[in-house]
Amino acid sequence: MLVASTLVFGSAQAGSAATCKTGTAAPTNSFPGTVAVATNFESNSLSPFTPKVSGTGTATISSASSKSTSCSAKLHVTDDTGSLANLSSPALPSTTKTAYADGWFNIAVAGVAGNDVPYFRFFSGSTRIADVYRYNSNGQLWLRVTAPTGGFVYTKLVSGNISLNAWHHVSMRVSTRGNSSVIQVWFDGAQKYSSYSVKMAGTNITKVQLGAEHNRQKGDQYIDDVVIKRLTS
Repeated sequence: MLVASTLVFGSAQAGSAATCKTGTAAPTNSFPGTVAVATNFESNSLSPFTPKVSGTGTATISSASSKSTSCSAKLHVTDDTGSLANLSSPALPSTTKTAYADGWFNIAVAGVAGNDVPYFRFFSGSTRIADVYRYNSNGQLWLRVTAPTGGFVYTKLVSGNISLNAWHHVSMRVSTRGNSSVIQVWFDGAQKYSSYSVKMAGTNITKVQLGAEHNRQKGDQYIDDVVIKRLTS
C-alpha cells in the first residue's frame, strides 16, 4: 500500500519513546502580549502545536537533545518525494496584529544546498508573510518578507556559518501595519534586525509555524522552550 502522500493532522508519526520530566514549569519571557503557546515539550506531547507530516517526514518528541530539561520537539524531513513535517501554532484570533515568537533551535542535519531550514514562519491566512531561516548553502541567517505585490524581499542577518548540532536562541516580532509594518529579530541574544517601515503583505497574523510547508525541505532540527504571544495592535 502506498502511503507517501498521506498527511497526518493533529498527531505525530510514531517515534522512539522519550523520557520527559512531566510537571516542569512552562517557559516564560519578557515580551508583551497574551500567551498563545508556552511549551518545553516535557509533557511528552507536541500540544498545543498541530503537526502536519507526510511521506518520510516525522514530528516527534525526543530526549536525544534538549535545551533546558529532558525533551524537545524534533522535525525530520528528507529529500524523498512527499517528505514533509511542520508544527503550527493554534489559530490566532483574527484581531491579532502583532505576534512575538521565541524559542531554541538545534539544527542537527542541514538540507540540500539552495534550500533552507526554517526557524519561525508567520502567516496571514494562507500567505507566509515573514520568516527567518538558516540557508543551507553557507549557514547564514536570513530574513524573508513577502511584499504587498507578492514578491520576496531578502535580508542577510548573520553572515557567518551558524553552527550545526548546537542550540541557538531565536526571537522574532512581526506587526502587520501595511507599509509601516514592524519586524524585529534577535539571534543568540543580540538584535540582528529592527525596522518600523517594512512594506509587507497581510493585515493580521493567523498562525506561527515551525518547519517548512513544502515537501522535500530536508533537515533535522530539535526545538525547545517555545513561547508565542499575540497582541491586537
